[in-house]
Amino acid sequence: MGRRLRVFKESLKEDPEEFFAALAYSVEDPAGKGVADFIRGIAKCRETQVVGSEASFIIEELNALLVGFKEDVIYLDFLDDVLPNASFYVILSRHKASSGVKSLTVHHTGNPTASADMGGRPKELSIANPVFSYLTLRNLSELAVGKLSDFEVVYEVTHHGPTNLRKPLTFVEIGSSETEWTYEKAHEVVGESVVKALREFRYSVNCVPTVGFGGPHYAEGFTKRALRYGECYGHIISRYAIKEISGADELRYITRESVLRSKPAPTKAVIMRKIGSEPRSIITSELRSLGIPYDIID
Repeated sequence: MGRRLRVFKESLKEDPEEFFAALAYSVEDPAGKGVADFIRGIAKCRETQVVGSEASFIIEELNALLVGFKEDVIYLDFLDDVLPNASFYVILSRHKASSGVKSLTVHHTGNPTASADMGGRPKELSIANPVFSYLTLRNLSELAVGKLSDFEVVYEVTHHGPTNLRKPLTFVEIGSSETEWTYEKAHEVVGESVVKALREFRYSVNCVPTVGFGGPHYAEGFTKRALRYGECYGHIISRYAIKEISGADELRYITRESVLRSKPAPTKAVIMRKIGSEPRSIITSELRSLGIPYDIID
């Protein structure tokens, strides 16, 4: 980490209220690098220096930095140190699944349980970015039509690292095998979706920041609600994570963290009934104490 003490200090912000996005990827990852290369091809970039990176480019028209690291993306827990001016992070990545389902996914990071096998810290959630994630999901859904019609566009639930960063963080991924990771059309759809989301993020976005509880890893139910009702999801705590959380106090803690670790904070919650009556009672009690209204759905 000593080599990273020199940080990227160039600011793009003419207006102090304007955001500065950092798009990060691993140069070892064909999906993330492929998306980054596509973005470089459609946006005007100029090289810059970020110590510890393998490649870094300023994209002034997007008020963004595009930066590649050798490290795997789940271990980019040093971004605050090298990119102190960033308003939020967007991680371009591969998604691996034994099912081999072709997918374009969006999710936030965190370890709701005591397990932290894939980066980050146990029982810690990153800061979610529900609005940007919603814009990206919506763009993926629209742009995939006709181009990647056999790909599933979906939110994933909160999982893996990094968890410690002080700025909001969104993962955008291509799954689920090397065939899809190297597919140029997938790079194009993800790259266009992220670029469009960055442009849209400058303006007021009509969506309802929401936190979700329940459901499987691929959060199809929450995805459908987002696209149908304009619910923009921050953290989504899966049914399997809720089952693994030990004790009422820990479930109350993760419920509270899923609300507090989001920018903007959620103004509502959606709970899947199938999580069971006992955890549902604990979650709803904590939400009421935070003043968060909720819907319970099947």
